[in-house]
Amino acid sequence: MMKYNSKFMMKYYQLSSAFGKIGKELELPEYLKEICSHIASGNISREKVDEILINHHIHYSIAKVEFLKLIFEYIKRALEDNILTCQEKEDIKFLKGWFRIRQGDFYYHNKEDIEQVITYHLSKIYQDNFVTDEEALLKVDLQEIFDLSFDQMNNYSKIQAHCCPEFATQDFL
Repeated sequence: MMKYNSKFMMKYYQLSSAFGKIGKELELPEYLKEICSHIASGNISREKVDEILINHHIHYSIAKVEFLKLIFEYIKRALEDNILTCQEKEDIKFLKGWFRIRQGDFYYHNKEDIEQVITYHLSKIYQDNFVTDEEALLKVDLQEIFDLSFDQMNNYSKIQAHCCPEFATQDFL
């Protein structure tokens, strides 16, 4: 099992801090609280996740849905400032790796939640009929973190553009 060094902990302070709060603020099963605690302390690995699941007699297929919820909670917190930093995107990749999340898992298990987040952010992006570079990057980041195909993301954009007809006349679609 990998113990993080101080350089690693400094780099992942935001992830550690967020999971310290998530573990305390949310009503979670005991095994998820334990995982949050290990992430917060910097003592996490795939092997540690497996060990916790075995100790609590939790099958991975059951835990996977809960892992997606944990990652989704981190994503919501990361998006509170309407941007995703490179570090936050890297944190999300680590979480997906630790929890063995594959492409398509978010869409399959959390489609409604994804739609809410994307719709919210796209409405903010399109509300002033002008897409800044930062907003364009956020749109790409949302597609990436939820492992959406170009067509899936484009469908969300089309729906949102139809909600804002004045924007649909622009050359963005």
